[in-house]
Amino acid sequence: MKWIAIALNVLIPALALSGCNTTDALTPRADVGGGTQVASSPVTQSDTDQMAGVSAGQQSLAGQEYATPPQNTLEAQAQALAAGSQPMQPPPPVGGVTTQQQPAAQASSPAPTQTAALAPAKGTIRFLPIIGAPIQAVTPLSRQLGAEARAHGLAIKGSNDPAADHILKGYFSAFSEGGKVTIIYVWDILNQSGSRLHRIQGQEVVPSSATEAWAGVPASLMQQIATKTINEYTSWLAGHGG
Repeated sequence: MKWIAIALNVLIPALALSGCNTTDALTPRADVGGGTQVASSPVTQSDTDQMAGVSAGQQSLAGQEYATPPQNTLEAQAQALAAGSQPMQPPPPVGGVTTQQQPAAQASSPAPTQTAALAPAKGTIRFLPIIGAPIQAVTPLSRQLGAEARAHGLAIKGSNDPAADHILKGYFSAFSEGGKVTIIYVWDILNQSGSRLHRIQGQEVVPSSATEAWAGVPASLMQQIATKTINEYTSWLAGHGG
């Protein structure tokens, strides 16, 4: 409980600052996970066909620690979101030679969890860079956000596209205590002027012996958070005439 209180004390001031009705509130100073790389061009729905096959690197679905993460950049988050917006396609045969598919013996990056059939379009959203989570956690989260948004008939706009109906800004925190890792997450739903319309929040706990909190968070847990996030967003949207 002591660590939960500390985590909340860190998140609450950050969330309070994000509620300002200024354009600064819509542009975090750091890229995904607090990286220092220059942000890439926004990814739009039309880019998803080209980026659908982007691999997030080899990871296990559950119970295993992450490999050494790449640099934390907005480009990695955008690619993951785009990849989640379209079904994964197998690569073409090399040199025109057809080979038999080998048994799945090696671990690969987790594909987005299966979702329902496409629903009629309900609106457009855009995501600001996620704050507080490293890229190895943001990648499966973003891929599943894209897959779930698509399944619910939502179109994902570029991070700077003013045409989106709503803006989702995510904050994450993780800490270890007593052989467990707790992940606390908050999503603010903003309008185009930066005013908060709604807040989605929750926490997940997973057993872990990792010395670093985020190293003990499996990709499957981040996918679950993404599914809950889109489900709660669409439920709120339906209740407000969206």
